Amino acid sequence: MTEMISEVDRDDNFLGLRSREEFYSGNHIHRASQLILLDPENRMLLQKRSPGKYWFPNRYTYSVSGTVADESYEACIAREMLEEIGILVPFRRLFKIPCILENKGAYHTVFSGRCSKETIDLIRYDPEEAVSIEWIELEELYSAVKTEPGKYTPSLRAGIIKIFEEGYEKYLF
Repeated sequence: MTEMISEVDRDDNFLGLRSREEFYSGNHIHRASQLILLDPENRMLLQKRSPGKYWFPNRYTYSVSGTVADESYEACIAREMLEEIGILVPFRRLFKIPCILENKGAYHTVFSGRCSKETIDLIRYDPEEAVSIEWIELEELYSAVKTEPGKYTPSLRAGIIKIFEEGYEKYLF
C-alpha cells in the first residue's frame, strides 16, 4: 500500500495528497511533525535514523518525527509517538519551522512532551525508523548541533537553535 502524504503550498495551505515517493523528487512541499520528548531531568530523547531512510539516513533527529498524512499536525504526532516509540504522552505545540527552498521541502511543526520515570521504561523504538535512541542534556545537544551539524537533521538543528536563541524556558517548561 502506498502511503499518501499531505502536499501544501508555500504558505502551508493544503493542496491534496501525493504518494511518499513523489516527494523524493524534491518538487513538492509536505508537512512534518516532530516531538521533543523530555525526561524528568530535562534530557531529550534522540533517535538515530535508520540507514535505509530516504531523508537524512544515519543522522540524529527528534524523539519522534513523521510526515503528515491526511490528518492534522497534532493527529500525526500522536500516531507517530505510538508507532516510533510505543508510548503516548501529553504534548503541546511549540512552533512551526518552514524548511522551504524554492518549491520543495517541508513545514516542520515541533511539539514538546514530558515522560515520567515509569513511562521511560515503556519506550521501544521501531527498528525500521531508528537504529538507536539516547537521552541527551539540552545544553549538550545545543552545543553539538553547532559544532557537528552533519550528525543531525536540518530540522532538529533549526528547532534546537531556535529554542536556545529565544530562551528555552518559554518552550519547554
